Amino acid sequence: MKSFAIAATLLAAAPAALGQFVGLAARSASPIHFGSINAAGGKFWIGKETSSYCPSSVVADCETAYPGNVTVFAGGDNTLGLNTAVPGGQQVYIAPDGSLSFTQAHSAYTPEGSVTTGFTLSSSSGLGYLGWTNGFTACASPNGTFPYQIFGGGFNQTNCLGFNFLASNYTGGTNAWQYA
Repeated sequence: MKSFAIAATLLAAAPAALGQFVGLAARSASPIHFGSINAAGGKFWIGKETSSYCPSSVVADCETAYPGNVTVFAGGDNTLGLNTAVPGGQQVYIAPDGSLSFTQAHSAYTPEGSVTTGFTLSSSSGLGYLGWTNGFTACASPNGTFPYQIFGGGFNQTNCLGFNFLASNYTGGTNAWQYA
């Protein structure tokens, strides 16, 4: 339910030019409609809280400086990343199994067969759309419900729903030191 309140707030304001953005799933009459797209465990999810880390030995007041409670993306001009403070950033990619994934902090490693390009960000009616070569799907957990894991379209997954990846402008600055 928290996702719906966040979605309503994000959609109420007409975004400016997209640069940093948060993601929402659009699939009418489905359990994922307007669900927030969050980073956790190296993957992306609908119905799972954002997971982040901030080293208190490096940042004096992590909770204030980088609360890490929202997943913020950056890019969308062929490549995509996460908006983080960690040196080197974190890249978003499609893993060999089709899962939408992100690199660990301080590492550019992606598994052999990963796809790091093909992401497109477009703006329409004050709200953007993130695209990928074959679109996106959200696949239910083995129990058939939440959380839903996000995959690139065209991979052999079951119990999945295709959806539009809405991109809503984010003006809150860097929200996370790194996503975990």
